[in-house]
Amino acid sequence: MSGFAGEGQEPPIDRVARITLALGGFMLILLIAVPFTFESGTSGYFASYVIYSLFLTSVGVIIGVSLMWLNDPRRQPTPESRDTRSAPRMLSEDQKTVVGIISSRNGSMWQAELVTETGFTDSKASRLLSRMEAEGHIRRIRDGMGKRVELTEEGN
Repeated sequence: MSGFAGEGQEPPIDRVARITLALGGFMLILLIAVPFTFESGTSGYFASYVIYSLFLTSVGVIIGVSLMWLNDPRRQPTPESRDTRSAPRMLSEDQKTVVGIISSRNGSMWQAELVTETGFTDSKASRLLSRMEAEGHIRRIRDGMGKRVELTEEGN
């Protein structure tokens, strides 16, 4: 298993799981062997108590191993990372329109001019530009009373 300190060295969680399984197996062997070690007679009550205790302990150990195996973080699927540089996002038609207009203006223009050229309402343009800014396609810079919209390296 690569990625651990020593090649061929098993990770600690697997070691614990193996020890727990061995302990559970030993308890199951005791569960089977204990009735043969007691003579029948007065100790029958004690033997049944020991067998019952070992059985419950074995069941608990097996459940514990199962839960440990199920909760092992290495066995759970990892969510895909949201790295925008490695996987470029698809642009909507409106976003493509905005990128095309800004590109034709050397990568920078006033937001008010952009709203006029696209024909979007002020609120639609603001929401669209906010989303594009969050995704890293553009950057908005306050300049006096207005904002300049610039394409980022990813937006080109």
